Amino acid sequence: MIKFSDFRTGWRQLLADPVYSAIVILGLSIAVASSYLILGLVADAMFPESKMAQPSRVVALDFKPNIPDRKIDWTGAAPFVLRDALHAAKAPVASSARALKTDISARVGEQVARIDMVFADAEVASMFGLASAAGDLQAGLTRPDSVALTFEAAERLFGQRDVLGRQLAVNGKTVTVAALLPRQPGNSQLQFEALAPFNSILNGLPPEDREGWYALSGRVYATLAPGASAAQLGEIAQSIFDHSPVIREVPPGWIENGRKAAFLRAVPMDQLAFSGAGSNAKRLLYGALAAAALAMLALASVNYVNLTTVRTLARQREIGVRKSLGASPARLAGQLIGESMLVALLAGALGVLLAWLAAPAFGELLNYRFDNRLFTPAMLLSLLLGCVLLGVVTGLYPARIALKINCAESLSGRSHSENAGGRWVRRAMTALQFAAAITLSAVAATIMWQSHFVRTLDLGFRSTGLLAVTLPATATPQSAAALRDVLARTPGIEGAAWSDEVPGRNPAGQNEAFTTGSNPSPVLIRMNAVDAAFFDVYRIGLLAGKITSGGTTVDANADKSVVLDRTAAKLLGFAQAEQALGANIKSADGKFARVVAVIDRVRQETAHAEAAAQLFYLNDGNFGAGAVLTLHASDLPQARKAVQTAWQRLFPDDVVTMDTVDAYLAEHYKQDRMVGGLIAAASVMALLLASLGVYSLAAYTVRIKTREIVIRKLHGAGAGAISGLLVREFGTLLGLGLVLGLPLAWLAGAQYLAGYVERAPVGGWPLLAAVLVTALMATLAALRHTLVALGLRPVQALRG
Repeated sequence: MIKFSDFRTGWRQLLADPVYSAIVILGLSIAVASSYLILGLVADAMFPESKMAQPSRVVALDFKPNIPDRKIDWTGAAPFVLRDALHAAKAPVASSARALKTDISARVGEQVARIDMVFADAEVASMFGLASAAGDLQAGLTRPDSVALTFEAAERLFGQRDVLGRQLAVNGKTVTVAALLPRQPGNSQLQFEALAPFNSILNGLPPEDREGWYALSGRVYATLAPGASAAQLGEIAQSIFDHSPVIREVPPGWIENGRKAAFLRAVPMDQLAFSGAGSNAKRLLYGALAAAALAMLALASVNYVNLTTVRTLARQREIGVRKSLGASPARLAGQLIGESMLVALLAGALGVLLAWLAAPAFGELLNYRFDNRLFTPAMLLSLLLGCVLLGVVTGLYPARIALKINCAESLSGRSHSENAGGRWVRRAMTALQFAAAITLSAVAATIMWQSHFVRTLDLGFRSTGLLAVTLPATATPQSAAALRDVLARTPGIEGAAWSDEVPGRNPAGQNEAFTTGSNPSPVLIRMNAVDAAFFDVYRIGLLAGKITSGGTTVDANADKSVVLDRTAAKLLGFAQAEQALGANIKSADGKFARVVAVIDRVRQETAHAEAAAQLFYLNDGNFGAGAVLTLHASDLPQARKAVQTAWQRLFPDDVVTMDTVDAYLAEHYKQDRMVGGLIAAASVMALLLASLGVYSLAAYTVRIKTREIVIRKLHGAGAGAISGLLVREFGTLLGLGLVLGLPLAWLAGAQYLAGYVERAPVGGWPLLAAVLVTALMATLAALRHTLVALGLRPVQALRG
């Protein structure tokens, strides 16, 4: 039974020993803050779309290409043509909508800003529970010349919120603001600053992307009809694709022996976070965060139990007095548990404060917006109950120790200590601390090593010192040429090249099947259009042939000049690079191209996938909207300024889009680096908490072995023998930690690396590093009390 007076007693105990109080409360509060932030993330993922009436009845269609010899995961997109096909097949859907997300440059007077735009069918409003705060949202989603804005976008563009009926210009076209909406919750799939009809005059999506069965430009959502299931709709969508016209166009090898050319599925919105496209990475991230938070919470709790056990033994006389005055076992246990509960509640209060302070940085690290869900009454109540439970659990063992204290012995001055079983329990907990620290440290080292490896992976092209500028939709071949000419003459810019994409920015790319006269079997090859300067700017090695200016345009009817990489040449049947020169290769649409050069192997795919064969069309005269101008500059900041100056003159209605090629490539591994950083931070915390555990255990060990140590000294034991006594104690625990932690660390590291095709040769180095660091931390933690043991004076100890 716990009384309020127990909290007062616990408060006085904390004030009497501020160092102890700071250690246990701060350790627990950090663990509580971490757990609370993770709980907020999981709650957002498990309960998404707060505005949606029935998230389980709205589905998103996922698409997975099944290309031979390619490892491709599910994509968070589906062909837009599927929407009409579902209705034509009388699929069990009550409504459906397409959604295309893009960014646009909008002009209002002299103000030009880039905003996130979603083009969607009008049904998206009822699906996602969208409601305008002002204006007519239905008109904004049905009239091609209308748009709906969030209040934040209205303030950025117009400087105010009262903007209904005002106009903004995009790509020379004018639209009218028909509605204003609040910002979407951070856990909604539909994120936008501006919302416009799918048939908006601003939607410049080409027909092939609207109607192509392999065109994956955006999302297709559907509301299930009564009685229908997501699995049923997924099967219907798969059947529609299997009988679509595109099946007659794919290479025979894609569909032979009943093979599927692609897979489709329908995923309910409330399961999308952990079952939809990209869910493997999200489960990895959340699993890593949850494991780190639980590990820190367990380590902090073990430290508290260890330190409190030492304090409980030091309070034997007080406990004996309480027992002699008639305190029942239940009353005594209630007091100890109440004191632990007070510590847990104080740690919880400080943990909430730390979570509130850390939430912005934590959200920025994860690229996530918490909105208002983090400190809701339900979340705070969950924290309160969790802290109460934590207090009860951590108070049970000290209470058990107190109940075993003999009243007569404690009052007569004879000390009581734990039995052997109790000591082994606390030793086991310390060994678990070592195991957790070793596991987290080794996994963090593996992730960071792999992250460094993929950053330095040889892609076959240079990426440093390159600035990539993406042209706007309003660009023409003439304005593009003018931009290149101006920048090429700028001091410090040593080269300029055109391409239809930044190498490696889009890991999937555009692929097509090619054959040769000697090799009629179709070979899937990735295609890009580039100019002749591209290979020099990106410093791609030439194996055979000659690359010169004067290539044909992408849309020319004549045979095109192409450059193959070494992988593509071999797959097409050319054993030597020179054999491919002058050969004609035929695409799936029956058009021919002539090989003029072969380059070294190029990799545009991430390290998670196999490298694809590469083909580059030479095109020197038709780069315009959406093309990429890559600049090789000795001074990138100066190059950026030069681009800004030329851009404002040539494209005054558009916001410039540019970044370094290194930055674009690094974006693919952002989550990997994030997971590595979080686990590294957790491993540091685990090491610190494990060190505190060793510190408290060392204090306890020296305390209970004081008489043994001084007797050994009286019999001539030197510093080495006394130190060895403690080394054996902690060496055994460290050894147990190694036995438990090393296999877990190896399995976790192997599981992480299994997600990569290109893997770092880590070997056993992360495990060795984790062992050495943990041993060092344990040595430092035990050093102080080892020195205390060496300095014990026999006369003082025997008097005590």
